[in-house]
Order: sequence, then structure tokens, then C-alpha cells
Amino acid sequence: MSLFKRLHALRAFEKRHLDFLNTVEDFDLIREIGYHQERGAPLTMKSLYLLDVASVATIQRRLRRLRQYGAVLQARSKRDRRAVELLITPKLQKTLAKYAELLDGRHVEA
Repeated sequence: MSLFKRLHALRAFEKRHLDFLNTVEDFDLIREIGYHQERGAPLTMKSLYLLDVASVATIQRRLRRLRQYGAVLQARSKRDRRAVELLITPKLQKTLAKYAELLDGRHVEA
């Protein structure tokens, strides 16, 4: 696939399936939450703040929005019931897997 055809396909996929990710902070939050979840050590709110992705107020505002869109879940930690862990929803995980395939160059229907 040519460069611009691929870029076109990527943008079409983003518009159709990831339209709720409006800002760089949204992408950063999803990336960090998913990365830590994949490693088996989900992020807590405190650890997310310490990553310095954005200001505390911005993180809270963006997370509230991502929860409303069904992209992020908050759950009590099984290890420490006082802590809240952040998780990517299974639906978004599937969507991001398709997006990764498109980034890798394998054809995925948008």
C-alpha cells in the first residue's frame, strides 16, 4: 500500500472508531493505561499522576470523559482495596488491536 493511501486508511479508521480521542493527552492516557495493564501492573491514579502526562486537573477531566465514552474502567485493586486501578475496556482493546494491524501494514476494514 502506498504511503498516502495508508495514511488515508489510518485516518479513516481513527475517525470511525477512535473519534473520542481528541487530544494528545487522550492518546497518552490510553497508551499508558494499556501499557501497564498489558504488563500485569495496572496503573493507579497516583502512579498516573506521577507519569506527568498532564496536570492533575487535566488528567481528571480527560479520564472522566474517557470513562463516559466507555474506553476506560476504574476498579478497586485486588491487592489493595484502597487503591483504584485504571483499565482499558475489552471493546477498546479489540479496536486498538485492529488499529495496530493497520499500522503494521496488514489490511483491516475501516
